[in-house]
Amino acid sequence: MTTETDKKVVAGKRKAWTYEPPKAPPLADFAAGRDRRKAFLRYWLYENVHNAIDLILYFAFMLLPASLCSDLGGWLGRMLAPRFHKGAYARATANLKMIRPELGDAEIEKLLRAYADSQGRQMAEYSVVPRLARRHVRMIGTEGLVECCSKGPVIFIAPHISNWEVLWHCLLDMGLDVTMNYDPPKRRSRHYIVNRLRKGAGLGILKPGRSFVRPALRILENGGNLLMFCDEGFNGYIRAPFFGRPAHLEGNYALVARMARRTNALIYPVYIVREKGADFTLRVIEPFVWLEAEETQGQLIEDVNRLNQMIEPIVHKYPEQWYFVDNRLQ
Repeated sequence: MTTETDKKVVAGKRKAWTYEPPKAPPLADFAAGRDRRKAFLRYWLYENVHNAIDLILYFAFMLLPASLCSDLGGWLGRMLAPRFHKGAYARATANLKMIRPELGDAEIEKLLRAYADSQGRQMAEYSVVPRLARRHVRMIGTEGLVECCSKGPVIFIAPHISNWEVLWHCLLDMGLDVTMNYDPPKRRSRHYIVNRLRKGAGLGILKPGRSFVRPALRILENGGNLLMFCDEGFNGYIRAPFFGRPAHLEGNYALVARMARRTNALIYPVYIVREKGADFTLRVIEPFVWLEAEETQGQLIEDVNRLNQMIEPIVHKYPEQWYFVDNRLQ
C-alpha cells in the first residue's frame, strides 16, 4: 500500500496540545440572553434529550443476549445511516472508492451496507463488550504474548477496526495491565458510557494531548504496556493512514516511534475484525524492537512509514469495518 509519495516528508514536529474538558454553562448564561442563553439551553436541555436516549438504550441493551444486541445495532445502523447521516454516508462512499478503486459500483454499495451495519453494531455493543470478549472471539497468534509482555515495556499498536473495545478487553482478560489514551466523545452520555466500561474493566486511561506523554513514558520506563491506535480522524479529517499522501510527524505514528526508541519498547501490532455478526477474530502480528539509531527527522519519517505499512494494509482489507471511513481526506 505504500507508494513513492510516502517517501516525501511534511516537515515539522508534532504540535503539542492540552485537553480541556468542556465546561457546563452557568445559570448566569441563561440570564445573559442571546448566544449565551442559546448555549445554556443547548447544553442543559436539547443535548440532554439525546443523552437520555443513549443511556436508556445502553442499559436496555444490557438485558439482551450479546448476539441479539449486536444484530439489533446492525439493523439500526443500516436503517438510520443512509437516511439521517447522508453527509457521512457520502464521505464513506468517496473514501471506499479511493481505498478500493478496483471495485465496481455494486461492490462499493455492498461495502456501504456493511459499513452502516458495522457502525451500528459497534455502538450497540458497548452494552455487552465483556461478554463478546469472553465468548465471541477467536484468537490467532497470541501464543507467547503474555510472556513477551513480562520481559519489558510494550506498545500495542492497532487500528479502529470493527469493535476495538473488544480488543482491549481481550488483552485484559489475558491478565495484562494495559493503559491507553482517551479522547472523550462530545456527547456527555457517550463519555459516561465509555468511561464506565473502560474503568470498570480495569483499563488504564490517560488524557490525550500533552498530558499523555509523560505518564505514558513512565509506564514504559517501568516495564508496562500501552495500547495506541495509530489510525486517526482528527477534527473530522483522516490523518492516518496516509493513503499515498506525504508522511508527516503530526500523529500517533510519530509518538509511538519516539516513545519506543526512548524506552526500547517492544512494538506489538494487533487488530480485531468482525467475521460475522457478533463473532470476531483477534490477530497478533510478529512484534519487533527498533534497531538502535539516532532520533533524527529522517529516521522518524522512516519509522513512521514502517508503522503505516503495518496499519494501512489492515484498513485497506477491511475498509467497511473502519471507524474513520466517513471522515474527510485532506
